[in-house]
Amino acid sequence: MYDHLSLLQLYSEWGIDENLTSVSINHLENRKPIPTLPLPKKQSVSTKIITKTNRHSAFQTNSLQEINQAILEFKDCSLKNTAMNTILSVGDPKSHIYIIGDVPDADEDRSGRVFADTGNFWLEQMLDNIDISLDACFRIPLVPWRPPGGRQISTNELELCLPFLYKLLILYQPRYILTIGQLPAKTLLKTPVNFNQLKNQWHSFTYSEIPNPIQLFPLHHLSQININAKIRQVTWKNLLYIRATIDKNT
Repeated sequence: MYDHLSLLQLYSEWGIDENLTSVSINHLENRKPIPTLPLPKKQSVSTKIITKTNRHSAFQTNSLQEINQAILEFKDCSLKNTAMNTILSVGDPKSHIYIIGDVPDADEDRSGRVFADTGNFWLEQMLDNIDISLDACFRIPLVPWRPPGGRQISTNELELCLPFLYKLLILYQPRYILTIGQLPAKTLLKTPVNFNQLKNQWHSFTYSEIPNPIQLFPLHHLSQININAKIRQVTWKNLLYIRATIDKNT
Protein backbone atom coordinates (compact mmCIF):
# COMPACT_ATOMS: atom_id res chain seq x y z
CA MET A 1 0.00 0.00 0.00
CA TYR A 2 1.36 3.39 -1.01
CA ASP A 3 1.39 6.32 1.50
CA HIS A 4 -0.26 9.52 0.31
CA LEU A 5 2.98 11.32 -0.61
CA SER A 6 4.27 8.37 -2.61
CA LEU A 7 0.93 8.06 -4.38
CA LEU A 8 0.95 11.74 -5.36
CA GLN A 9 4.49 11.36 -6.66
CA LEU A 10 3.42 8.35 -8.72
CA TYR A 11 0.51 10.33 -10.18
CA SER A 12 2.91 13.14 -11.09
CA GLU A 13 5.27 10.73 -12.86
CA TRP A 14 2.32 9.31 -14.82
CA GLY A 15 1.25 12.83 -15.87
CA ILE A 16 -1.93 12.92 -13.82
CA ASP A 17 -2.56 16.57 -13.00
CA GLU A 18 -6.23 16.71 -12.09
CA ASN A 19 -9.05 14.62 -10.58
CA LEU A 20 -12.25 13.86 -12.43
CA THR A 21 -14.18 13.97 -9.16
CA SER A 22 -13.45 14.83 -5.58
CA VAL A 23 -15.06 11.60 -4.44
CA SER A 24 -13.20 8.32 -4.71
CA ILE A 25 -15.31 5.64 -6.40
CA ASN A 26 -14.76 1.93 -5.98
CA HIS A 27 -15.95 0.51 -9.30
CA LEU A 28 -15.65 -3.05 -8.03
CA GLU A 29 -18.14 -2.49 -5.24
CA ASN A 30 -21.68 -3.75 -5.77
CA ARG A 31 -20.74 -5.18 -9.15
CA LYS A 32 -23.23 -7.80 -10.29
CA PRO A 33 -21.66 -11.20 -10.82
CA ILE A 34 -21.70 -12.51 -14.37
CA PRO A 35 -23.98 -15.54 -14.48
CA THR A 36 -22.25 -18.75 -15.56
CA LEU A 37 -24.09 -21.30 -17.62
CA PRO A 38 -23.67 -24.95 -16.64
CA LEU A 39 -21.41 -26.82 -19.04
CA PRO A 40 -23.19 -29.54 -20.98
CA LYS A 41 -22.19 -33.01 -19.98
CA LYS A 42 -19.95 -34.34 -22.70
CA GLN A 43 -20.45 -37.83 -24.00
CA SER A 44 -17.60 -39.53 -25.80
CA VAL A 45 -18.12 -40.71 -29.35
CA SER A 46 -17.46 -44.29 -28.29
CA THR A 47 -20.19 -44.12 -25.64
CA LYS A 48 -22.63 -42.72 -28.18
CA ILE A 49 -21.92 -45.61 -30.50
CA ILE A 50 -22.29 -48.21 -27.78
CA THR A 51 -25.57 -46.75 -26.52
CA LYS A 52 -27.00 -45.78 -29.92
CA THR A 53 -25.72 -48.58 -32.14
CA ASN A 54 -28.96 -49.00 -34.02
CA ARG A 55 -28.87 -45.34 -35.06
CA HIS A 56 -25.60 -45.81 -36.90
CA SER A 57 -26.16 -45.67 -40.65
CA ALA A 58 -24.58 -49.12 -41.09
CA PHE A 59 -27.42 -50.75 -39.20
CA GLN A 60 -30.02 -49.29 -41.53
CA THR A 61 -28.64 -51.31 -44.45
CA ASN A 62 -29.67 -54.70 -45.79
CA SER A 63 -27.17 -55.55 -48.51
CA LEU A 64 -23.54 -55.11 -49.52
CA GLN A 65 -24.53 -52.41 -52.00
CA GLU A 66 -26.35 -50.45 -49.30
CA ILE A 67 -23.42 -50.82 -46.90
CA ASN A 68 -20.98 -49.52 -49.52
CA GLN A 69 -23.26 -46.58 -50.25
CA ALA A 70 -23.56 -45.82 -46.53
CA ILE A 71 -19.76 -45.85 -46.21
CA LEU A 72 -19.39 -43.45 -49.15
CA GLU A 73 -21.95 -41.10 -47.63
CA PHE A 74 -20.66 -41.38 -44.05
CA LYS A 75 -19.60 -38.02 -42.60
CA ASP A 76 -19.12 -38.75 -38.89
CA CYS A 77 -15.51 -39.95 -39.08
CA SER A 78 -12.80 -37.37 -39.73
CA LEU A 79 -10.51 -40.01 -41.28
CA LYS A 80 -12.56 -39.71 -44.45
CA ASN A 81 -11.48 -36.08 -44.83
CA THR A 82 -7.75 -36.88 -44.89
CA ALA A 83 -7.67 -40.20 -46.77
CA MET A 84 -6.99 -40.27 -50.51
CA ASN A 85 -9.53 -43.03 -51.13
CA THR A 86 -12.29 -44.97 -49.43
CA ILE A 87 -11.39 -48.66 -49.23
CA LEU A 88 -14.37 -50.93 -49.81
CA SER A 89 -14.67 -54.71 -49.55
CA VAL A 90 -13.87 -56.94 -52.53
CA GLY A 91 -15.36 -60.25 -53.62
CA ASP A 92 -18.52 -62.24 -52.99
CA PRO A 93 -20.02 -61.50 -49.55
CA LYS A 94 -21.65 -64.94 -49.60
CA SER A 95 -18.22 -66.59 -49.45
CA HIS A 96 -17.59 -68.93 -46.54
CA ILE A 97 -14.16 -67.35 -45.95
CA TYR A 98 -13.74 -63.70 -44.97
CA ILE A 99 -10.29 -62.11 -44.86
CA ILE A 100 -10.15 -58.99 -42.71
CA GLY A 101 -7.16 -56.73 -43.20
CA ASP A 102 -5.53 -54.21 -40.93
CA VAL A 103 -6.05 -50.45 -41.07
CA PRO A 104 -5.32 -49.41 -44.70
CA ASP A 105 -1.68 -48.64 -45.47
CA ALA A 106 -0.26 -46.10 -47.94
CA ASP A 107 -0.49 -48.48 -50.94
CA GLU A 108 -4.13 -49.25 -50.22
CA ASP A 109 -4.92 -45.58 -49.67
CA ARG A 110 -3.35 -44.59 -53.00
CA SER A 111 -4.92 -47.40 -55.01
CA GLY A 112 -8.29 -47.53 -53.26
CA ARG A 113 -8.03 -51.34 -53.01
CA VAL A 114 -7.80 -53.59 -49.98
CA PHE A 115 -4.60 -55.71 -49.96
CA ALA A 116 -2.99 -53.69 -52.73
CA ASP A 117 0.30 -54.46 -54.52
CA THR A 118 2.71 -56.48 -52.33
CA GLY A 119 0.03 -57.41 -49.82
CA ASN A 120 -2.21 -58.84 -52.51
CA PHE A 121 0.73 -60.79 -53.99
CA TRP A 122 1.62 -62.47 -50.68
CA LEU A 123 -1.99 -63.23 -49.82
CA GLU A 124 -2.60 -64.80 -53.21
CA GLN A 125 0.57 -66.93 -52.95
CA MET A 126 -0.32 -68.10 -49.44
CA LEU A 127 -3.83 -69.20 -50.34
CA ASP A 128 -2.82 -70.80 -53.65
CA ASN A 129 -0.52 -73.10 -51.69
CA ILE A 130 -3.50 -74.57 -49.85
CA ASP A 131 -5.78 -74.66 -52.91
CA ILE A 132 -7.90 -71.68 -51.93
CA SER A 133 -8.48 -69.00 -54.55
CA LEU A 134 -8.14 -65.44 -53.31
CA ASP A 135 -11.02 -64.47 -55.58
CA ALA A 136 -13.21 -66.98 -53.74
CA CYS A 137 -12.64 -65.12 -50.46
CA PHE A 138 -14.38 -61.94 -49.38
CA ARG A 139 -11.77 -59.31 -48.45
CA ILE A 140 -12.51 -56.44 -46.09
CA PRO A 141 -10.42 -53.68 -44.51
CA LEU A 142 -10.90 -53.25 -40.78
CA VAL A 143 -11.84 -49.60 -41.45
CA PRO A 144 -12.46 -47.87 -44.80
CA TRP A 145 -9.93 -45.04 -44.38
CA ARG A 146 -6.22 -44.67 -43.59
CA PRO A 147 -5.34 -42.43 -40.61
CA PRO A 148 -3.28 -39.40 -41.71
CA GLY A 149 0.42 -40.15 -41.96
CA GLY A 150 -0.22 -43.78 -41.05
CA ARG A 151 -0.62 -42.92 -37.37
CA GLN A 152 -2.31 -45.32 -34.96
CA ILE A 153 -6.06 -45.27 -35.20
CA SER A 154 -7.89 -43.97 -32.12
CA THR A 155 -10.49 -45.94 -30.18
CA ASN A 156 -13.23 -43.50 -31.16
CA GLU A 157 -12.32 -43.66 -34.85
CA LEU A 158 -12.28 -47.44 -34.73
CA GLU A 159 -15.66 -47.65 -33.03
CA LEU A 160 -17.16 -45.22 -35.53
CA CYS A 161 -16.15 -47.49 -38.42
CA LEU A 162 -16.69 -50.97 -36.95
CA PRO A 163 -20.50 -51.07 -37.39
CA PHE A 164 -20.02 -51.36 -41.16
CA LEU A 165 -17.93 -54.50 -40.65
CA TYR A 166 -20.29 -55.91 -38.04
CA LYS A 167 -23.28 -55.38 -40.31
CA LEU A 168 -21.56 -57.37 -43.08
CA LEU A 169 -20.97 -60.23 -40.67
CA ILE A 170 -24.57 -60.06 -39.45
CA LEU A 171 -26.01 -60.12 -42.96
CA TYR A 172 -23.88 -62.86 -44.50
CA GLN A 173 -22.51 -64.86 -41.52
CA PRO A 174 -19.43 -66.55 -43.02
CA ARG A 175 -18.09 -69.78 -41.54
CA TYR A 176 -14.46 -68.64 -41.26
CA ILE A 177 -12.62 -65.37 -40.66
CA LEU A 178 -8.90 -64.96 -41.31
CA THR A 179 -7.54 -61.78 -39.74
CA ILE A 180 -4.32 -60.21 -41.00
CA GLY A 181 -2.25 -58.49 -38.30
CA GLN A 182 -2.88 -58.13 -34.61
CA LEU A 183 -5.37 -55.23 -34.53
CA PRO A 184 -8.21 -56.99 -36.42
CA ALA A 185 -7.84 -60.09 -34.25
CA LYS A 186 -7.77 -58.20 -30.95
CA THR A 187 -10.61 -55.93 -32.04
CA LEU A 188 -13.01 -58.67 -33.14
CA LEU A 189 -12.20 -60.90 -30.16
CA LYS A 190 -12.46 -57.90 -27.82
CA THR A 191 -9.31 -58.85 -25.97
CA PRO A 192 -6.28 -56.88 -24.75
CA VAL A 193 -3.99 -59.94 -24.69
CA ASN A 194 -0.80 -60.02 -26.71
CA PHE A 195 -1.00 -61.27 -30.29
CA ASN A 196 1.42 -64.07 -29.39
CA GLN A 197 -1.30 -65.52 -27.16
CA LEU A 198 -3.83 -65.45 -29.99
CA LYS A 199 -1.86 -66.78 -32.94
CA ASN A 200 -1.59 -70.42 -34.11
CA GLN A 201 -5.11 -71.35 -33.02
CA TRP A 202 -8.78 -70.95 -33.86
CA HIS A 203 -11.01 -68.65 -31.81
CA SER A 204 -14.75 -68.08 -31.72
CA PHE A 205 -16.06 -64.72 -32.85
CA THR A 206 -19.46 -63.98 -31.37
CA TYR A 207 -21.88 -61.10 -31.82
CA SER A 208 -25.31 -60.54 -30.32
CA GLU A 209 -27.13 -60.69 -33.67
CA ILE A 210 -25.21 -63.68 -35.05
CA PRO A 211 -26.75 -66.96 -33.81
CA ASN A 212 -23.68 -69.18 -34.28
CA PRO A 213 -20.04 -68.37 -33.47
CA ILE A 214 -17.74 -67.80 -36.44
CA GLN A 215 -14.35 -69.49 -36.37
CA LEU A 216 -11.55 -66.92 -36.48
CA PHE A 217 -7.86 -67.55 -37.16
CA PRO A 218 -5.29 -64.74 -36.64
CA LEU A 219 -2.42 -64.54 -39.13
CA HIS A 220 0.64 -62.31 -39.02
CA HIS A 221 0.65 -59.04 -40.90
CA LEU A 222 1.67 -59.48 -44.53
CA SER A 223 4.57 -57.06 -44.16
CA GLN A 224 6.01 -59.30 -41.43
CA ILE A 225 5.54 -62.38 -43.58
CA ASN A 226 7.35 -60.61 -46.40
CA ILE A 227 10.54 -59.78 -44.46
CA ASN A 228 10.80 -62.52 -41.82
CA ALA A 229 11.67 -66.09 -42.85
CA LYS A 230 10.76 -67.51 -39.44
CA ILE A 231 7.31 -65.96 -39.58
CA ARG A 232 6.87 -67.41 -43.08
CA GLN A 233 7.57 -70.89 -41.68
CA VAL A 234 5.03 -70.38 -38.89
CA THR A 235 2.50 -69.02 -41.38
CA TRP A 236 2.92 -72.06 -43.62
CA LYS A 237 2.06 -74.35 -40.70
CA ASN A 238 -0.93 -72.13 -39.91
CA LEU A 239 -2.15 -72.37 -43.49
CA LEU A 240 -1.95 -76.16 -43.41
CA TYR A 241 -3.92 -76.14 -40.17
CA ILE A 242 -6.54 -73.85 -41.71
CA ARG A 243 -6.83 -76.13 -44.76
CA ALA A 244 -7.20 -79.21 -42.55
CA THR A 245 -9.94 -77.53 -40.48
CA ILE A 246 -11.90 -76.51 -43.58
CA ASP A 247 -11.61 -80.02 -45.04
CA LYS A 248 -12.73 -81.56 -41.78
CA ASN A 249 -15.83 -79.37 -41.63
CA THR A 250 -16.77 -79.72 -45.28
